[in-house]
Amino acid sequence: MADAIFAEPRLADIYDLLDPDRPDLDAYVALADELDAHSIVDVGCGTGTLACLLAARGKQVTAVDPAAASVDVARRKPNADRVRWLVGDAMALPPLHTDLVTMTGNPYGAAAGGPARLRGS
Repeated sequence: MADAIFAEPRLADIYDLLDPDRPDLDAYVALADELDAHSIVDVGCGTGTLACLLAARGKQVTAVDPAAASVDVARRKPNADRVRWLVGDAMALPPLHTDLVTMTGNPYGAAAGGPARLRGS
């Protein structure tokens, strides 16, 4: 279930303006490069900043978020056409092989059912 603030289209549209500088994502990009990860799943992708950044670097990215309004914003970003976007939680992911799974910010704590839900228990 999406946090109500991220599901509201008007708020999703301005979310990136509230946090435009994202140096926190540098560590995720560096990790993907260090691991030579080619396929990456971004769980809780929000407005897709990391997913699009990774796609711009030639990574194959699948991004999932329960807030459709946030994913709609993500789909309008540069390099968004190189990302596979899904609306839902981690359980919405189809079976796939991936080199790296990322989860930036706070989606882990916001996940319905917490860590047990993400593990499928």
